[in-house]
Amino acid sequence: MKKHTYLFFALTMVIITGCSKDDNSETSIISRVFQLSAVSDSNISGTATFIKKEKGLTEIVLQISNSSTDIHPAKIYLNNAVQGGEAAITLAAIECDCEASTTMVSKLDNGTAISYEELVNFNGHLKIHQNANHMEVVIAQGNIGSNVKL
Repeated sequence: MKKHTYLFFALTMVIITGCSKDDNSETSIISRVFQLSAVSDSNISGTATFIKKEKGLTEIVLQISNSSTDIHPAKIYLNNAVQGGEAAITLAAIECDCEASTTMVSKLDNGTAISYEELVNFNGHLKIHQNANHMEVVIAQGNIGSNVKL
């Protein structure tokens, strides 16, 4: 019986020691959230969260509410939403079931590298479209980067 108690005690100490951290540092998440507003009478709004990742990557998480059953393409465009501009970054489309998408970004569509710091200061805006057949219909949009008034 003493062997079992000793074995249990030794095993418990190994597990506890194996799970502890030597340093008390916490991983901090660097991120920035941009608001997406409904366009016309779509009643669809949401957020675009830019999260700094390792190796020069930025994770862009789009979340919307009140969407239809369509698959909604999303892109980051040059300039502010009023001026408009060419598409700069194509993002993963938002599926109707979860009303969200995630895209890892390290470059513009033209191949130019872009960092997290450059993205959160980018002269652009983000648009979410009705579906691939109706790209002219924007259901939600928001300025990003240098176009956002803090």
